[in-house]
Amino acid sequence: MNMVEEYVNASKSQYRDAFDIIEEFKKEMSEMRGKCIDIGCGPGDVTKKLILPKLSLEAELVGADISKAMTDYARQKYQGEKRLSFLQLDIETLALPNEELAQYSNVLSFYCLHWCHNSWRAFDNIYKLLRPGGKALVMFLAWNDGFDAYMRIHENPRYKPYMEDANRFVPFFHRCKDSRAALRKMLEDVGFEILHCSRREKSFVYQNMQILKRHMIAVNPFISRIPDHLKEEFENVVVREVASQKILFPNKNDNGQQEYSILDRYHILVAYVKKPSDKC
Repeated sequence: MNMVEEYVNASKSQYRDAFDIIEEFKKEMSEMRGKCIDIGCGPGDVTKKLILPKLSLEAELVGADISKAMTDYARQKYQGEKRLSFLQLDIETLALPNEELAQYSNVLSFYCLHWCHNSWRAFDNIYKLLRPGGKALVMFLAWNDGFDAYMRIHENPRYKPYMEDANRFVPFFHRCKDSRAALRKMLEDVGFEILHCSRREKSFVYQNMQILKRHMIAVNPFISRIPDHLKEEFENVVVREVASQKILFPNKNDNGQQEYSILDRYHILVAYVKKPSDKC
């Protein structure tokens, strides 16, 4: 996801959900000191505006993202913040940089980990980033029928050459019958002590199809592969496929023309975990 401006302008639901979880865990976050890291910081808005103000004044925060475009944007936008820095980091890497191992008192992550192809490795790396006794607060998508739209579009021979790996972009937990139980087992297998683990239903209303389209294109992993002559057509197909599974409400725009608001229902997973104090 390197379309920075598009993502910034289309991430209201992610920002709202992050705000809700951060408010819920504000006491725990107020006790977070030392070096902390926000995994999947994107353009840095949640990192700077929501996370940093909730941490202890004794904490410093590193925003980390796999996208260089995102971290460059965040670093430039928030260069004046003394307690905030940004780092390009792949949380699924096979080998974390040695200088990052056991360096963080706390790990936070909002709306990132569902993009990981290997969820176990991502959590194992979070474990390795933490100091003994360190804690992690994470929130990410458990289920959204938009992922099923990828697989339906993938069957269209017109787009299949650009979506051969579509299955890799359907999150592990989206496929689970009991995603909360699956997450608990994964966290325990990695070695975490579980302080909280829950699955929650959420909803968000897109006021019209154009707003839904901006959101879907900003997070679509295939759009950069689509040739220019097919791009607009592909975008419209994506929006139609996604909207076909949503609840639509007719309304009128400012010009009196017929439009539709779109109700999106989805599930998130929230976990607050601890690395045991006696583990390196």
